[in-house]
Amino acid sequence: MNPTMEPIEQLAEQSTEQVLLSGGDSRLDIDAITGVNRYGCSVRPDAGLIAFGSSTGSTISERGYAAAQVLHRRLLSSDSGFFESALYQNELERIRRELGRLCGFSGQSEVATIFAASGTDLHLICAQLLASDNPFAEPLHIIMMDASETGSGVAPALHGQHFSGHVALGGKVKAFETMQGARAVTVSSIGLRGADGNRRALSDIDAETNTLVEESIARQQRILLIMIDVSKTGLIAPSPQFVADLRRRCPEQVDVLVDACQFRIANATLNAYLNLGCMVALTGSKFLTGPVFSGILQIPSNVAARLSRQTLPAALADYSAQAEWPSHWQAASTLSDTANWGLLLRLEAALAELKAFRAIPEQQISAFLDQFAEAVQNAIQRSPHFELMAETRLDRSPICSTASWDRIPTIFPFLLLRQPGRPLSREETRQIYQQLQFPVSADFAPEINPALARLRCQLGQPVLCGTQYGMEVSAVRLCASSRIIIEACAEGSVSSGQVIQRVLQVLEKAESLIRKL
Repeated sequence: MNPTMEPIEQLAEQSTEQVLLSGGDSRLDIDAITGVNRYGCSVRPDAGLIAFGSSTGSTISERGYAAAQVLHRRLLSSDSGFFESALYQNELERIRRELGRLCGFSGQSEVATIFAASGTDLHLICAQLLASDNPFAEPLHIIMMDASETGSGVAPALHGQHFSGHVALGGKVKAFETMQGARAVTVSSIGLRGADGNRRALSDIDAETNTLVEESIARQQRILLIMIDVSKTGLIAPSPQFVADLRRRCPEQVDVLVDACQFRIANATLNAYLNLGCMVALTGSKFLTGPVFSGILQIPSNVAARLSRQTLPAALADYSAQAEWPSHWQAASTLSDTANWGLLLRLEAALAELKAFRAIPEQQISAFLDQFAEAVQNAIQRSPHFELMAETRLDRSPICSTASWDRIPTIFPFLLLRQPGRPLSREETRQIYQQLQFPVSADFAPEINPALARLRCQLGQPVLCGTQYGMEVSAVRLCASSRIIIEACAEGSVSSGQVIQRVLQVLEKAESLIRKL
């Protein structure tokens, strides 16, 4: 398509906050009463919020907001004759280079990077791209992990459906309606937890996945396996060993997308997946605590060479712009030559967080995360009102022998209990989750310590975790993030102790609210 050849007037008419809220879907919308989006996140920094909910999303930090403001001003001061498409492309190329450096891509110089508004958008794009690269008569078979552990929009996106009533590049659509021109696929989902919410054995998940793979191969069907590393509740599935064996056994018929949208992986792990020939989906809005909606798809050179010749349904122009793709890819030629300034500023904010995180020695990161994990696990296990569901260690040794910080869990899901063995209902859990985010009045709960009652605390949103006592139950999540690690490592043990103290305060307030039910 031809360039739009329009100046960047839109940027001059909007504040940084307004730009940050553009170029996504309804999940970015700010509620007029609460001042936050559906993830509980504000568009401005909120220093008074005790935030341990990064597995859902994060309110932008002072550091990230400042980076977005600086970029916004720089864009406005650019040559007035520099049209938006070229400016947008140049800025995304800069971010590609910086991401490559920060992710240690020196030995992966040919990694292709595609940007998108969200991780859900990345799943839509990847599924349609792979579906077009299908030499077989049967539709592409996508094998995904449990939708409860990924995102509510992922399954519709993989089916080629609109997953929201609003698309990233403007305009309204009908949610869950199949996109015009979407390529046909079949989708299978594998549960990661049993009916009671307990984690299934990885060997059983591997075996079920392998059965689906072998059946598809027998039908001469191309396969896209979506591995998750890590899920909403901190799981990895299928096992890294299974994925490594699968890539070696049938690389021509099976592609692997690693859903690492939480970005809770070290550089050594990321590069190990790319070296295996896996694509990796990341976002800057979870562990990195950038503002919500900043997707990054990394594609290794051997896969990129093949996919660069593929096209996309025309309807994907509503989700993706040319500059968000490598310039020589055929798919980019069918997209609009426009700019998503909101995506650019959100990526810039996330990049600021990644730079600060990468400046910390990995040994120091691991030492704090060990301390954090021990404190969280001990505090949860001591309470009669909590039931821990977390992993103790994350094993990726079959693909990466480096003992990186990401072997230590950073997501700690737990059930809220009325009494030992009796979990709260999903609705009661949701109430506690929401009440934690606001001060509690003395009239509502006079027995709660006033200092504790004033705290505003954020955990990861409740996640469905099976059925107990004839009712569905949900787990909330207490999470470490790059921002917390940066703070804790700033001044050694004093800062880390302050972070741990905040953990204990959040859990204490949660206990008080449960007793109030």
